[in-house]
Amino acid sequence: MENHSEQAGVLILRVWVEEGRPDGFRARIVQTGGRHQAPPTAVSAVDDVLTTVRDWLDHLLEPER
Repeated sequence: MENHSEQAGVLILRVWVEEGRPDGFRARIVQTGGRHQAPPTAVSAVDDVLTTVRDWLDHLLEPER
């Protein structure tokens, strides 16, 4: 019988804009992968959100060691 390992994760992205501020973009990211849950992350730049999502996907999709 073959053992198949399944990797799964959840990423929750909450985004809002604080009015009256030029840098009003805010995001809170909660991520899990496998048995690991990272502490929530707060960012204030779109590039930081994109980097975090890409890093999470890369980690989730890397082969098990």
